[in-house]
Amino acid sequence: MEYRAVGNRCAVAIDSLDLPISREEALAILSKKGFSVVEIDIVAVARRCIARSKYRRNARPSEAPAIVDCSSFTKWLYGERGIWLPRRSIQQRELGEEVKIDELVPGDLVFASGYIDYYYDDSENGVGHVGIATGENTVIHAANRRENVVETSIEAFAQPNKFRGARRYIPNDVEVLTLETPSDREVETADDIRWIVLQSCSK
Repeated sequence: MEYRAVGNRCAVAIDSLDLPISREEALAILSKKGFSVVEIDIVAVARRCIARSKYRRNARPSEAPAIVDCSSFTKWLYGERGIWLPRRSIQQRELGEEVKIDELVPGDLVFASGYIDYYYDDSENGVGHVGIATGENTVIHAANRRENVVETSIEAFAQPNKFRGARRYIPNDVEVLTLETPSDREVETADDIRWIVLQSCSK
């Protein structure tokens, strides 16, 4: 999955950029150019929204984290990590690596049937809800106007007849950093980082 920046943050797997220098040398170059590595635990960020964020169906992504629906919430969470996701849950399910429910790790997204399901050609595989797995057999999600953002058991969230799959956007075996971009630069995708480093290597 190629990472697309969100605001001034972009996720990047340095080791996958095919650079002629070491990871440490690449990060040193980026540091000199004003880039900084930020540590973002999106599960911890999600938990801070419990009892704070308010649910509203069709919330605008720009209103997050104050006002969210299920998919604008997950979109915003990954945006904090520097990873762009599309707006709707069914679109988010099209990206990343498919994982089984018994293989979930913190940060995986879990999809379920919801109030209104969207589908491409199979109504039995419709998606209407999404939440983020904690790795502790729970899912944090923007549930409804009564509960807002809550943490519930994976069993309650993804009942067998409602489970619609899970996706992983950060591979287990790859170090994915979140870089904050200096104000005088604009980064659209992680691949831009490669060319910024190579410009310095060629001098």
